[in-house]
Amino acid sequence: MDVLNTIDLEEMKAGHVFYRFQCHEAYLNNLSHFIKTGLDNNQQVLIIESMRNLPKVQALIEKVISEEKKSSIRLVNNFEYYLAKGDFQTQTILHHFQKDLSTFNNPDSSIRTWAHVEWASSKPDADLLKEFESTADDVVMNAKLLSVCAYSNDHLSPVLNTVLEQVHNFVMTDETLLESALYDK
Repeated sequence: MDVLNTIDLEEMKAGHVFYRFQCHEAYLNNLSHFIKTGLDNNQQVLIIESMRNLPKVQALIEKVISEEKKSSIRLVNNFEYYLAKGDFQTQTILHHFQKDLSTFNNPDSSIRTWAHVEWASSKPDADLLKEFESTADDVVMNAKLLSVCAYSNDHLSPVLNTVLEQVHNFVMTDETLLESALYDK
């Protein structure tokens, strides 16, 4: 399976990517590729991942990443970001994000981030999600980061999908990466 086509994530240095994933195996393959590509490009990598995936991602890092490059990876639990203070508390999320970014100590290296975004409610608030992702888009673009926001397709309504395409300049699936036709910034 091709990890990505259409736009090459390997060549991207900056952008805000909405990743709508369906297949867990493809998700982990894309995440692995994202990490390896970042390290190959001398970037530092922040991974914000769910509790259930943390052991798999940690095992993947142990298996395929050299000891010397592991210090360029920060792996954190997404619960602290998205769920600890209720769904999508934008200021809490941004505080954690800035704190985690500040742990990287190589000013000559750019940073790429990958966040597995989740929420507690069965019906997330589309306006709250748009506010959060719009603010995140500003941060990502101003800092010139490459940032992937991964959402399970199983939890996305058509409204949420549209909102997310409006506040990310790229849309990714398990097989493709395209410019967002709905991005309105």
